[in-house]
Amino acid sequence: MREDSAAAILTPRWTVDKPLDGFEVCLAYHAPSDRPWRCTLYPFAGNSTSLQRPRLTYMGVPAALLFRPDLSLVSLFGLDPSTDYCNPNSWTGTTGIHFKDGETPVQFRVGAGKLVPGTDYVLPLQILLSEAGNSAAAVTDLVRQWIKLNHYQVEPLHVRTPQQAFDLFLEARRNSAMWKPGKGYQIMENWAIVYSAEQPINAWFDYLVFEQTGDPMWRQRAFEMMDFILKAQHADPADPHCGVLETNYELNDDPRTWRLAVGRLEPPFLGSQVSAELKSGRFNSADHSPNFGFKLDMNGFAAHYMLKLWERVKHKEGLDQQAWREAAVRTLDWIVRQQNADGGLPQVVDYRPGAKKSMSVVSGRTLVAMPEIHRITRDDRAARLAADLERFLRDKVEGQFCFTGAHVDLWPQDFEADSVWHAVEYWLNRHDATGDRQFLNRAEADAWFAFLMWAPKQLSWVKNPTQTCHTEQQNYLQYSNYCYNNRKYQCLERLGKLTGEPLFGALCQRVMQCAFWAQATDGKWQGGQYERISDPWKGVSQDINSKGQVYVSELALESNLQLLEMGLAKAAR
Repeated sequence: MREDSAAAILTPRWTVDKPLDGFEVCLAYHAPSDRPWRCTLYPFAGNSTSLQRPRLTYMGVPAALLFRPDLSLVSLFGLDPSTDYCNPNSWTGTTGIHFKDGETPVQFRVGAGKLVPGTDYVLPLQILLSEAGNSAAAVTDLVRQWIKLNHYQVEPLHVRTPQQAFDLFLEARRNSAMWKPGKGYQIMENWAIVYSAEQPINAWFDYLVFEQTGDPMWRQRAFEMMDFILKAQHADPADPHCGVLETNYELNDDPRTWRLAVGRLEPPFLGSQVSAELKSGRFNSADHSPNFGFKLDMNGFAAHYMLKLWERVKHKEGLDQQAWREAAVRTLDWIVRQQNADGGLPQVVDYRPGAKKSMSVVSGRTLVAMPEIHRITRDDRAARLAADLERFLRDKVEGQFCFTGAHVDLWPQDFEADSVWHAVEYWLNRHDATGDRQFLNRAEADAWFAFLMWAPKQLSWVKNPTQTCHTEQQNYLQYSNYCYNNRKYQCLERLGKLTGEPLFGALCQRVMQCAFWAQATDGKWQGGQYERISDPWKGVSQDINSKGQVYVSELALESNLQLLEMGLAKAAR
């Protein structure tokens, strides 16, 4: 072990003097154990008893987080990030990882059945250990050690200023064909829906722009969107799902355009019952995916911004839009009724006969929303639900190093990165409200856990930026760098100020510049944001440097809303 930390470096090196077909070199640091272990390696395994990846791709920091279920020992076992790890154009592209609790300790494997002479095989490995005894302290300890061991620094990147990026987005938003009068903003270029549950945050943004510019067009749009969302709600008290908001509004009748353009799902695309609902002029919650049913966390997201805008309009104008408030409270009623026995909330509520609610997930949008909803409405149910969701987050999510469920169009078990930032925001808000350092510690720990999901450097074979990019989700392997219904920029900035850790501020700037790099600067969708920043292992395309589809709502909206709320950009009069 090193003298300055609980870390060790192993540097196995070997050659072969003749071709060896059918062989791999297996590299582990301990023998099988009779004590249980779990493994987390984003995006392939979270709190898992086994992991089989013959070739490693799309991870962030190239290391597996290993832990005993009681958290008495947590370790980080990985590749030296300074090497050309997992380059598909070299022998390192054959690197895999394998683990099975009680049988196979975590081991890296190299060769993929073909070791060749004349190759100097060198694969430096790193082992970092923590006996902190709880998940928050352990992950903070390990990541700080990793940063120190590897002399990690943020690579410089400057594309444009926040104001320039904001101006580009706002001008495009003003003139975009994606604005559908009386309804809201179409979500992206090849998905002809208005995502109704996101219209309240769109309305919030437009109203803030109205306040700064005085241009009544933005106020008009905000009010149109808020009135439109009322039509998406089940408002009949006799309906067992009274209060729920349908999440989609179809603008055409052909969902194949989405499937063929994006290629996310292969036939059979949708069941007949779902397909029958995909008609223009109709609301549904299908999300063009097999994850059938009402999307609970998006309902919490919508109710949050409906109430925020109701409160702001009442304060600024003296205008009480009670219909907005009443609709949000009905949604709260529905959300509270869906709570699972473990204290968490289901990702999806399938309303077909005999169907059941899904397993509980982070429900991060709703987690962040409940304290704010309680503040605005004084409804104690929101406070009680927030307390239950906090316990679920501590015990079933953070305590197992596995965040799931933010991508509501996918199955609830989908291990993904975006809900981590909801947890960070929640803990920061708790710290601000109480001054209790334990909440800041948890926010920092979750941010470091998210750091493990980020590519630590520029990959040698990729032209587009890769440092701080993460894999969007298990189901759709691409490197992205966006804020999906969360406040990643604000969280990093707040963490930097509260902890005094300058790396958080540097990471904030880097993540923002990557988002600016992904802006569309010309063409029909100017000002929008590409869904990915690169595709290093060609997981969804045939072009390493491809950028995919352009979002003009959602990803682009949330990035620019943060610039506005952080005071980094202003809407010019």
